[in-house]
Amino acid sequence: MKISKYGSGQYGKDNSRSSSRATSFRNKYRVGEILKGKLLKWERQTLGWVEINSQTLLADISSSPVPGDTLAFIVHQLYPDIILKEIDPNDISSEGLFLNPVDITRQFVTKRAAFEAQSRTVINKFYRQAEATCPDKAESFLKIIESDTQSTILLFETLKCVSLLNSSLKTATLHYMPWLMPIALNQEIVLKIKKDDQNPDNSFYELFYAFDLSPSSPMRFKIMYKKPQCGFKLLADSQGTSLLLSSKLKESFPEYLGIEKIPAYFAGGFLSELLGSS
Repeated sequence: MKISKYGSGQYGKDNSRSSSRATSFRNKYRVGEILKGKLLKWERQTLGWVEINSQTLLADISSSPVPGDTLAFIVHQLYPDIILKEIDPNDISSEGLFLNPVDITRQFVTKRAAFEAQSRTVINKFYRQAEATCPDKAESFLKIIESDTQSTILLFETLKCVSLLNSSLKTATLHYMPWLMPIALNQEIVLKIKKDDQNPDNSFYELFYAFDLSPSSPMRFKIMYKKPQCGFKLLADSQGTSLLLSSKLKESFPEYLGIEKIPAYFAGGFLSELLGSS
């Protein structure tokens, strides 16, 4: 929703009253604030009068509400124009914050990079001493990370981003489990479920596990499950790595379905695909 040229004569002849409303609005609200308003009436298609905290505003509305419906907005801009973006009420947290999946994804990528950079020293120093076959790899990994306070802080900040992102997604979930491959970078796991409410056994599960091995060897696994069958594919760019792993996987796992080159849209991981499914 955009309040175009708010206070500059776009709302009729009474420019001074529009200007007064603009000043009042700017003094009262800040960018990023969540507001709720009620549609009063339609002026014409996609243009309607809404009431927000006793202020009546003329605005473009992209959804299709009826008069009396309550809409949610975020203050996107105050100058030079006042711009309110209509948002899905389901994307507002219990604390009243707008959970923008794109913004949270950027935060996750930033925090993950900071954690992985900070923790490299302690992982390289201590991980070989840890029991690689320990039944609880997560516990072993956390004990190593706890030896560096900043690494511990960054890890939990990264996991907080994961939790926030999952609360705003509808058809997929993100998981960050660096203990699965401690020496790898840019790890992410995306789980997508196509549920069959009539027959849960007919639901289809797709799990994407992405990580990069130093110095520059991106690896991806795509795991598919539909009861009673399960299979997985290896996606990689390095031909040598592909041939080496493919033969071992084929010998060890009857579920192995083969190897493919990483598609361009998966080159940076699965997060962009995840956002597209949200």
